Amino acid sequence: MIEKHLLAPLIAEPGMSDPHALVLDDVCYLFTGHDIGVGVNDWVMPDWRIYRSNDLRAWVRVGTISPEHNYMGRGHTYCWAGDIAQRDGRYYWYFSNGNRETGVMVASAPAGPYEDALGGPLVDSFDPSIFVEDDGTPYIIYGMHDYRIARLKDSMVALDEKPRTIRIDRKGLFPETDKNSLHKHDGIYYLSCSGYYATSRELYGPYEYQGLVGTGWGLDTGYAHGDFFVWKNAWYHVWCKYRDRSYDRIRDCFMAPVVYGPDGSMRDVLEG
Repeated sequence: MIEKHLLAPLIAEPGMSDPHALVLDDVCYLFTGHDIGVGVNDWVMPDWRIYRSNDLRAWVRVGTISPEHNYMGRGHTYCWAGDIAQRDGRYYWYFSNGNRETGVMVASAPAGPYEDALGGPLVDSFDPSIFVEDDGTPYIIYGMHDYRIARLKDSMVALDEKPRTIRIDRKGLFPETDKNSLHKHDGIYYLSCSGYYATSRELYGPYEYQGLVGTGWGLDTGYAHGDFFVWKNAWYHVWCKYRDRSYDRIRDCFMAPVVYGPDGSMRDVLEG
C-alpha cells in the first residue's frame, strides 16, 4: 500500500497532464498533455508527451507528438487530452483539438513519429478514450456533460455505427464534465470521471454511480483526468492534479494501485 505522504508526482518537471496508458510486454507508456502556461489563467498546451517506464517509478520521455503533424497546425496551443490504442502493429493517437473535436494520428512504433490519419476530425467533440472489448472490438467514448460511445471500424479511423449517448444515473454526484475513462474488470464496466465512477453490466449502459475511487490528492473533483490500466497482472490508476488552479493550469501526474471488492467496488490504495 502507498501512504499519501509518500505519493509524489511521476516526474519532477511541471506540466504532465491528462495521462492515458499503453502497456506492451510489461513496459508502460504514458501519453500525456503538456502544460507550459505558468502564471497564465488558461490552458497553454503546445504538444503531447510520451513517457516510458519498466517499473512505474522511473519515467523517461521518449517522444513528442506535435500539432504541426496534424490538421491543427504549427503553433497550436490547445493540445488537449487524448488516448492511445494499438491494433495490428500500428498505434493510434486520438487527440482533442481544444474543446471542439477529436482527430486521429497513427504511427508504426509507440514512441512515434505520429502523422495525421484523416486530415480532419473523427468526431465532433473532445476528450476521447478508447475501450477494447474482450473480443478485440474497439470503441470510442468522448464528450462533455453527456458521453457518447461508438464502435470503431477495424481501420480504427472511422465509426462503425451512429454514436449513442451513455445513460448514467448520476445520483447528483457523478460530474457532468469531460475526462472520461472506461475499463472492464470481472465482467463489470467501469465508467469514470476523475475520481468518480459508475458501473454497468452492459457496455452501453445504463451506468449507476457507485462512489469515489479515492478521496485524497484531488480525486474528489471533476478535474483529475485519469486512466485505469493493467501492468504485470495488477490494476493501476493514473491521474493528474493542478498545482494551484487559482493561479494557473499547471498539473502533475500521480499513480496508485487499485483494488476491487467482491461487491464490484474499486478504490485506490492510498492509505496504509
